[in-house]
Amino acid sequence: MGSRAGAGRTARSGAPEVGPGVLLRGPFTGRALRQQGYLLASFLQAFPLLLAMIITVSVGSALLLVVAGLPVLLLAMVLLRAFSQRARRRILDLTGEQVPTPYRTARPKGKLGPRLLAYVTDPATWRDLVHLLLAAALGLAWFVIVVVTWAMVLGSVSVPFWYRYLPHHRIPVTHMNGSEFYVSTLPAVLAYAGIGFLFAWFVGPVLLELATRAQTGIGRGLLGLTRPELDRREEDLRTTRRQAVSAAEAERRRIERDLHDGAQQRLVALAMDLGMAKSKLKSGNEADSEAAARLVAEAHEGVKLALTELRDLARGIHPAVLTDRGLDAALSALAGRSPIPVEVDGGLPGRPSPEVESAAYFVASEALANMAKHSQASRAWIDLGYRAGSLRMIVGDNGVGGAEANAGGGLAGLGDRIAPLDGILSVSSPVGGPTQIIMEIPCEIPSVS
Repeated sequence: MGSRAGAGRTARSGAPEVGPGVLLRGPFTGRALRQQGYLLASFLQAFPLLLAMIITVSVGSALLLVVAGLPVLLLAMVLLRAFSQRARRRILDLTGEQVPTPYRTARPKGKLGPRLLAYVTDPATWRDLVHLLLAAALGLAWFVIVVVTWAMVLGSVSVPFWYRYLPHHRIPVTHMNGSEFYVSTLPAVLAYAGIGFLFAWFVGPVLLELATRAQTGIGRGLLGLTRPELDRREEDLRTTRRQAVSAAEAERRRIERDLHDGAQQRLVALAMDLGMAKSKLKSGNEADSEAAARLVAEAHEGVKLALTELRDLARGIHPAVLTDRGLDAALSALAGRSPIPVEVDGGLPGRPSPEVESAAYFVASEALANMAKHSQASRAWIDLGYRAGSLRMIVGDNGVGGAEANAGGGLAGLGDRIAPLDGILSVSSPVGGPTQIIMEIPCEIPSVS
């Protein structure tokens, strides 16, 4: 269903060549009407914003010495970025092509000064400004093209009705060698109207297509990513993919190790015990029967222990409470099973996506497991919260410290686990403690978005 809708959209809003079918329908095709709306909106939005930018930048610069100019200049930057984002959406709606956002920070946070500095030092902001200038300047030409096209069409259709009100009931055509050429009879007026109508009817779509391609080309070139930025993002994607593969491989090795050292060894011993019990039962001796009963009882206990270990292993991968009740409850259950007393603080206003919940739970589970093995801590804590569009979790302990996120180590594996989600993991662990593992994953939570 989704692929069919996508295909329909591509066919409807793509950029086909101007062929006979389009020309015969003139400026009344759906594409031509969308192009006219796009070109008019480019000018009608760019020109007022350019005037507003000139006023706000001038006033803000004049008031900058008394600090009052900071919010004015910041307002200008916000308006400029909003206009550029709207221009990207218009290109997407018209052509079906997504223009990637090139900003270093989509919405800078903090105090006025650092926020303004973040806007000004971002090269994409200056490309936005150049785009605004071109959209306002060239937009006048696009406006004229649209208005003239419709003026010629409507004027040609209506000229037989109003030419009689002109002086001498005639329409001047041109002057040549001191002579004036005009049309005044009804057949000549109808022929003149027909020529004008056909010219506008066939040439209008071509002009609209050229103007639209010029405007969208400028938008893609200035509002999208530059070649170095595309190369950098491609390298980031390669790195993220390698990290995802490394995290999956490390998880597979951990599961194999846990199975081999725990449940598998116990099941092998269980099979041996049952085999011995079977042999003793065949002998028919009372002593062998009692020994067989003891072996069966031990095997029964082994089965329960093996089930417990398999259940714990499954819980470590993705516990049922995480699916049923969310990350808050899963972390509380994890803290209850830890050999170190763990205090869980904070909470989330809603539930993030299952991928984010699973990654955060994995980080907390592995961090607490490492702390239990190496930290010599008497207590640990988990702080969970959601701020500025990111899920933030701190797992800490009061142990001996000295933990490092070395390549190939467990902590580096935690970073690889959240990297595909654009997550960031940092470790603070001075010698003597405390140790803090800080994780941030950008995400949306429905109840606050």
